[in-house]
Parts: sequence; structure tokens; C-alpha cells
Amino acid sequence: AGVRGSKFYKFAFFFPQILAIVIIGIIFQRVYAPDDSGLVNGFLRVFGVDPVPFMANPHIALWAIIAVLVWQSVGFYVVLFSAGMASIPKDIYEAATIDGAGRAKMFLQVTLPLLWDTLQVAWVYLGIAAFDAFAIVQVLSIDQGGPDGATTVLGMEIYRNAFSYSQFGYASAMGVALFFLTITFAALTLRVSKRETIEL
Repeated sequence: AGVRGSKFYKFAFFFPQILAIVIIGIIFQRVYAPDDSGLVNGFLRVFGVDPVPFMANPHIALWAIIAVLVWQSVGFYVVLFSAGMASIPKDIYEAATIDGAGRAKMFLQVTLPLLWDTLQVAWVYLGIAAFDAFAIVQVLSIDQGGPDGATTVLGMEIYRNAFSYSQFGYASAMGVALFFLTITFAALTLRVSKRETIEL
């Protein structure tokens, strides 16, 4: 029957996708601000917790950036899987219900197998996004990949070698290596997760 207000939820989750990554970085600079003006630290102060320097702490800076990346990209996967589930005929669910399948069994034996192609695509996109986290690290991190290199990603290392150290040849070689690494990941993911297509 669906979920009440599902269209609103889709919009709410997808909204970060229409924002430029730089704008998201600037927004979370204020969210993670180390004093009471930061949204998170202002909330923690209400409960008597001292301000946490999210981006200055090498132990939690990367996790804070990962949280931003998840928030920014989750809408894409909500829409992707919503479209995949909408393409599954209702007759299949009705037949499974008549056969006595519960929600868990229906998900594991009906929905998941029929969404396998969508799941493959999601894994590939997720891997590419993980390799390409340069923009948010550039905007949000301290000293472009700091503190102490805790938030350095491959894209940031390429940028630093090219524009900070003027080692353009080395940076180009790293870029080519990143390209082939991404292609290899996508090919291996599709190969490992390959299954026989289920015809509806």
C-alpha cells in the first residue's frame, strides 16, 4: 500500500542532491563549528557537553566528513531503489502473501532478488563516490586534508601534488591510476555480484 507521505520523504531525502557540493561544505562548516555557534555543539551545550572540535580532531574528522557524504548522497539511493521497487509487479507480492510469506521472507525472497540489478548499480555508484570525495574534503577539512592528513583522500593527494608541489607529471600519473582503479572496482563489482537475470 506504500507509506503515507512517501512523495514528501522522497523530496526531503533527494533535496541535498540538488545543492552544489561546495554549498553543502559551507553549510556543514557552520554545523560543525567548534564553538556554541555550531549547530551540533549548540545542541550538545544544552545537555552540558563541552564543544567538540569535529574538524580539528584527527580521530573524528574523517567520520564527520563521511556523515556529510552520506547525508548528501542518500537521496539518490532512495530514488534509485524506489524506482526499482515500483517496477516490481504487485501480482508477485499478492501471490507471495497468499502463499503465507511474511514481511521478512517477502523482502529476502521476493524484493531483494528482483532488485539485484539495482543493487549492482548502487554498489558501483557508491564505490565511485567513495573514490571521488575531493570536493567536500577540500571545502570542509582543515588545511586541505588535515588535521595531520586524517581526511586526505586520493583526489586531494592529486590536487596537492599538482597545485601545491607543482609536480604535475606525478599528479597526472596518480590521476590515471585513480581512473583505472575506479574502472577496475566497477568491473569487479559487476563481476562478483553477477547473477542470472530474473524475468518478470
